[in-house]
Amino acid sequence: MSTAPRGLVIRAARVTDAGSIMRLVNELAMRQVMLPRSPASVIEHIRDFVVAELDGRFVGCGALHVVWSDMAEIRSIAVHPDVQRIGVGRAMADALIDIARELGVPTVYAFTYVQHFFEKLGFRVVEHRELPHKMFNDCKNCPKFTACDEIAMLRQLREPTAEEQQAGSTLPSRPIRIV
Repeated sequence: MSTAPRGLVIRAARVTDAGSIMRLVNELAMRQVMLPRSPASVIEHIRDFVVAELDGRFVGCGALHVVWSDMAEIRSIAVHPDVQRIGVGRAMADALIDIARELGVPTVYAFTYVQHFFEKLGFRVVEHRELPHKMFNDCKNCPKFTACDEIAMLRQLREPTAEEQQAGSTLPSRPIRIV
């Protein structure tokens, strides 16, 4: 288990962080490490984000997006190339998992190109179809929808209650065709 570097602060994102978030995510997307984010997407979901600052300098971001009463997605974990592999990504992921626990979310998942990173965090690979909420909400609008190359990963934080299981089962297991 890696430890966070000295001087690292993980905090809730502010609207003023949106430009830095978008630049970093899209820089890494150009390197085929993650999917890009639009300015509107970052601004609309700014409350989902945390940012990492190392000695006061923006060095990373990550988001926790609650998708249903029993599930949240960890997304857009991005670390500036100059400070990768020193524990910044891990510190942000741990913070996002802590937020999920505080919210009472029993399950978190991620779609990633970096399988080993999430395995170290206790995630396991699952089939895309095991995450119908993601498919229904996001994947249908993705340009890679018919040829997704991301790895779906899941981590159970705790067993869902009967009420959470019931609420989670109200969404169909596959997208509804809208005519």
